[in-house]
Amino acid sequence: MPRAFIAIDIDEQLRKKLVDIQSQLKDTGGDFKLVEPQNIHVTLKFLGEIPDKKVEEVSEGLKRAAKGSKKFNLEVRGIGAFPNLNYVRVIWAGIEKGKEEILLLQKKVEQELQKIGFRPEGDFVPHLTIARVKSARNKEKLASFIREKSAVGFGTSPVSAVELKKSVLTPKGPIYSTLTRVELED
Repeated sequence: MPRAFIAIDIDEQLRKKLVDIQSQLKDTGGDFKLVEPQNIHVTLKFLGEIPDKKVEEVSEGLKRAAKGSKKFNLEVRGIGAFPNLNYVRVIWAGIEKGKEEILLLQKKVEQELQKIGFRPEGDFVPHLTIARVKSARNKEKLASFIREKSAVGFGTSPVSAVELKKSVLTPKGPIYSTLTRVELED
């Protein structure tokens, strides 16, 4: 039973800029775990553990959801926190341009997967998780850094596909692999 999710990957140029902000984040002395560079992505839907026999159904649903969607560029700008700066659990980079396309794609994914038994998620906010906070150590310094970098530009990345990914949890962090890649239209 693979642990799975649906995601949009980013290119290496954008990834490097996000890794740069991650290294600056370390200087705050906050207690967090950085997302491994190769694992930074936009999650459209987390599926959890799904039976092997359901992988094909999910893949077919993803193909239907992506049908008619065109390739686009996403622009990443600023960092922020979930749920808020007083109680930081996740540090993310925001999506400025391409947000509407991602929201539409995510909505179509939700609709297709509901048909095969997946529950819809609550409010979806397109973002790229860059760190997960473990404790409130140096909370003020961390919040100050996030406020300071709330408008910094990281660049753009082309989006040409959506992927069904498998996540294998290891002591060193998750290892992701692609189960299905669905190309978007030109």
